[in-house]
Amino acid sequence: MEDRNSAELERVRAELSVLREQFQEELERQKLNALAEFAAGAGHEINNPLAIIGGHAQLLLREIENPEHRRQLAVITAQVKRAYEMIADIRYFARPPQPEPERFDLVERLRCLVKEQTPLMQESEITLNFETYAESVIIETDPVQLHLVTAVLCNNAREILQITGGHIWLRLGLAGDCWEISVEDDGPGIAEEIRQLVFCPYFSGRQAGRGLGFGLPKAWRIMQQLGGSLHCENSETGGAKFIAKINKGNF
Repeated sequence: MEDRNSAELERVRAELSVLREQFQEELERQKLNALAEFAAGAGHEINNPLAIIGGHAQLLLREIENPEHRRQLAVITAQVKRAYEMIADIRYFARPPQPEPERFDLVERLRCLVKEQTPLMQESEITLNFETYAESVIIETDPVQLHLVTAVLCNNAREILQITGGHIWLRLGLAGDCWEISVEDDGPGIAEEIRQLVFCPYFSGRQAGRGLGFGLPKAWRIMQQLGGSLHCENSETGGAKFIAKINKGNF
């Protein structure tokens, strides 16, 4: 009898665990749908007055010669552009574009990314190192979206080190049945309470060297779309480490 009760209790616990996961998934889906609806409505209602404000500011810029007035109009124009980008970011986060898979060499793409990023890194006395055991890794996924994820992670690390300088390591490797692309820096790391929020839209982690924006949230959403995951941790040396992971079976 006791064994039967114990087995029944385990069965109930397992069912509750499944229901809890399903509830969280449905809650997340509903939240994203609500965010998408908000973005669509906000985009329609806000973009029209923004277009009028931005248009008038640009017309006045052509006519006004006073340097201070021109500076103020330039600020207005820049803020209008920023508002447009914020709405676009919300839409992207809520409903990112569907991946367009194609076969390509991941190692070659990452080497190209390093070449793109190196001049920016050198401006802040940052060294970007690329490490992998493989000479070639042929995968099938969306190269544009994966490139965006990796660029966001590199830019994020650069922002942390842009004042002090330092080192960033971009690594490609296998972990079990997953490919891992990791970006690690030798900065101050991320506090536990911040680490839980870095993928939340508009969360400001300025104390950890991060500003406002949708860079990390977009990267997180893209990895979901690609059938993978993105998480962060502090490395053994104390710096921040972001790991993009996709099951090898997806390639």
